[in-house]
Amino acid sequence: MDGAFRDPGIPDGERTVYRGRIGDEDAGRGVLHVRGDGDGRYVQRVEMQLAEELRYEMEARFARRDGVLLAEDYRLVTLARERRIAVEEGSFRDVRALHWGGKVQPYPRSIVPLLGCAVALRGLDFERGRRHSFALWLANTVHWEVELHVERRERVSVPAGDFDAWRVRARPSFREVAGMLDRVVAAVLPPFVLHFGAGTPHRFLRFSFPTGPFPWNPRGRIEAIELGSEGT
Repeated sequence: MDGAFRDPGIPDGERTVYRGRIGDEDAGRGVLHVRGDGDGRYVQRVEMQLAEELRYEMEARFARRDGVLLAEDYRLVTLARERRIAVEEGSFRDVRALHWGGKVQPYPRSIVPLLGCAVALRGLDFERGRRHSFALWLANTVHWEVELHVERRERVSVPAGDFDAWRVRARPSFREVAGMLDRVVAAVLPPFVLHFGAGTPHRFLRFSFPTGPFPWNPRGRIEAIELGSEGT
């Protein structure tokens, strides 16, 4: 895939509501909107509420070029009881930034901010056994390689319904740091598992993830509770 994602063909005005849970406890809700901007881009907007006091407002833009999807820019605002406490922004195309090893160079084509994965990873090559990697943008030019493995096609049940889906396992890669460390982390780190709708446009349905490095730490889940479009 030459370091980029395929354009999954998301319809204009798509809207999905998600809930977050830690173990058996509700942790928050969020709404994801995807629309076109008139210039051939996807614009992703996310509004998230955690507990009673924290709210997140995010917007990301993705270029669509020759069937390929590329993250262009991103902005996330964090509010605590309506007070703005953090603003995070990133531009990813036609820029050079500081990278590991002290190098100043362009970002990888596959770079995506964390919340943008709900759109970008829908452009994976969904085929059993396929492996991919991409650069996850963390903060202020820092990014980390994440490896993906399309494990199998299976039925998945979420509050929005039962779906035929692709199961994808994700894990952070430490190969550039040390090969032995990468093998140790792979052996002990609990799995990150995502499910995407089997059919185009491969809607993001569920993300199951560890909340800590130990077996007794509860797992977190983000899962779709309502699928629709603007105005429905």
